[in-house]
Amino acid sequence: AIYGACVGVASAVAPFARDALSKRIELSAATDAVRKTLEGAHAARALGASAYDGSAFHGHPWTVAAAGALGGGFGLDLATTAADALAAAALCALACGVTRDEGKVRRVYAMYAMNPLHAMARLARTTATATRACAYASALAATLGNDVVAGVAFALAAQLNPHYVALAPVLMWTSARAVKSRGGRAVVSAGRFAGAFAVAAAASFVAMGDDFPKWWRAAVTFAVMSEDQTPNLGLHWYLFTTMFDQFRLFYVVALNAIPLALSAPLTLGFADDPLVAMTLCLIAISTCAPYPTANDVVTYVSLLSVVAMDDRGNPLVYVKYGAVIAGGFLYVALLSPLTWYMWIHTRVANANFYYAITLVYACTQTLLSTQVAQSVARFRRAGKKRD
Repeated sequence: AIYGACVGVASAVAPFARDALSKRIELSAATDAVRKTLEGAHAARALGASAYDGSAFHGHPWTVAAAGALGGGFGLDLATTAADALAAAALCALACGVTRDEGKVRRVYAMYAMNPLHAMARLARTTATATRACAYASALAATLGNDVVAGVAFALAAQLNPHYVALAPVLMWTSARAVKSRGGRAVVSAGRFAGAFAVAAAASFVAMGDDFPKWWRAAVTFAVMSEDQTPNLGLHWYLFTTMFDQFRLFYVVALNAIPLALSAPLTLGFADDPLVAMTLCLIAISTCAPYPTANDVVTYVSLLSVVAMDDRGNPLVYVKYGAVIAGGFLYVALLSPLTWYMWIHTRVANANFYYAITLVYACTQTLLSTQVAQSVARFRRAGKKRD
């Protein structure tokens, strides 16, 4: 609450900083930028046009409705703070599931709230905060065996970010595992999860009305097909700008298929550690997504803090190259704005300089995911030997 109030005050007293951060490609993308949501809400309210007319808005209709009702000032700040508070509460509840030490839970919250990337992303104001809250809520409900709530929350998260569909196997397994541990039937639980997801998605599509095909084209197809080649931290823009058009579809399919292909094996490989599987899936999604931002890093790093607080021991104790991984993220955070300025504003650099930053970003995330997977596997093997 104190942190949320501080961020709210900072947003109110320093609008110039908020506006500057909201335009940074490291913090805001075409699919989650609040400024585009406000433009869509203005078009719907003042002009009577659809928010999707003009192909400038690529978010969910619900965000337009919320922005129209709340406006772009204090009301919107309050909504983003509430979504962030929900995400923090769900994260702390997940931490309570792995530890009974209140001090560890407080450390999880502190690492989430005081993460500088999180603070800047909050000031930038994006709908990614709501996506994170839905994803954490779905994970929490699945951990508790509440498959219906988990399916509904997952449906909301997948509509806000279509790439989150890759989380379906791990969330379904988490829910079925929790139900089975209480004497229920895993198959029935998986069916309820899938049914809740389908019903929630269908209800949302029906509620959209005439905006459904427009949303599908402007948001889902836009994100999956990587139609906006504005430079960002992802791998798509440079690749698709420099390659021949006949090879584009192959790489679009390949980059979207990687997280989907990894999801089920990770779920099976870390069946006893579903939070680890979910974290690795989120890293894969961030690495292969066309419009990644710092919000993606905040989402999976916060889950890693929960994994590390396990009362049975820290599964991340065997992670190597911590300095290299931290240095990689620091390298990207410092040099991305610099190379962007040198390329776009002073023109003493070119696209190759900035793309080198995105390659470092992708390699750092890949190294992090491999080290987490190896550390958890080694920790579990060591535990079996002790037993």
